[in-house]
Amino acid sequence: MKELNLIPVESACCTPSKDAEPACCTPSAPLNASLSTFKALALFAALIFTFLISDYWLGGKISNALPSMSIHLRDGISFFISHSMGLIALLAAITYLAVFARTFIDAEKVRSKLGKVNSSSAHGLAAAIGVATPFCSCSAVPVFTGFVRSGVPVSQAISFLVASPLVNEVAVVLLATSVGWAIAGLYAATGFALAIASGLLLRRIVNPSWTEVEPKQLLNLMDSNGSRVVPTFGERAHAAWAEATETVKTTFPYILIGVGFGAAIHGWMPTSLVHQIVAWGPVFGVIAAAVIGIPLYSGIATVIPVITALHEKGMPMGTLLAFSMSVTALSLPEALLLKSVMKPKLLVAYFSTVAIGIITIGIFFNLILGNA
Repeated sequence: MKELNLIPVESACCTPSKDAEPACCTPSAPLNASLSTFKALALFAALIFTFLISDYWLGGKISNALPSMSIHLRDGISFFISHSMGLIALLAAITYLAVFARTFIDAEKVRSKLGKVNSSSAHGLAAAIGVATPFCSCSAVPVFTGFVRSGVPVSQAISFLVASPLVNEVAVVLLATSVGWAIAGLYAATGFALAIASGLLLRRIVNPSWTEVEPKQLLNLMDSNGSRVVPTFGERAHAAWAEATETVKTTFPYILIGVGFGAAIHGWMPTSLVHQIVAWGPVFGVIAAAVIGIPLYSGIATVIPVITALHEKGMPMGTLLAFSMSVTALSLPEALLLKSVMKPKLLVAYFSTVAIGIITIGIFFNLILGNA
């Protein structure tokens, strides 16, 4: 008989006898805990508000409140506090929203439909979803987890994981206004191609056992008599909030470590050193740019002023692309978050594949375009 994966084994009910009800049957037990609509929406709004305040206001206030400290120390402290709070709030909000959406998905139907789609097209679709959902490298992780739990093949979820922080319409427009449509178009096209190529390459070696994520049903979708029930909004919201809080509890130490490392670099690494290293020529400059960019956690919108400054100083286009891609698509906080959902060999394969792709793109454009 086809397994539907609708309810966990422990909540399945056996057939009652005529005289007594077996211990495994609990007709009067409630199905799922619930949140009120007001509370569910208020929690989500509070998380988004916390993220916005932390990302766009708190850092400056903290820096101004520490006038006696050196500018490097002030920058490091304000970066750490504001980015830690903002990232944790954003991670919870994205997980909350993604898990709520996943309660509407039947994992068996997803697997069935994806099995009928051409692999290249499926990876392109996953990358396109990433383009339409402009998450940072860290906040894309819970969506990646949700895809895998919903039955999406790991390699296709990886195409999303690369594209979401790397390419989005807002970033392309911002980049175009700073350095021109030619560079912005190249950035978008190569980023999209890299997302698809990464997924297709990893498809040949990756299998579900390489992740720590198991497909699962969030809610009990059958009552004690075996009849299908439709969860309420409140039940879906409660399930989403429970997984969001669990995600934050298990990952916030990794976020603090990663952001702390980024804060140290942000506060003390001299800009002149970055300029010098990434200008080491069409090949070594690209490799250096990628190596420097990976620990510098940032979204593409945040890194655009840096790209603009480097472009004005005559930085080769390939080196620019490699630096901006490595900053946005790969980061230390992301690696620490992915460690909780990817086994080491998949984590190494993912980072290696994307890093090699970024370096290859940078070298290619440097060799064919020179210093244009």
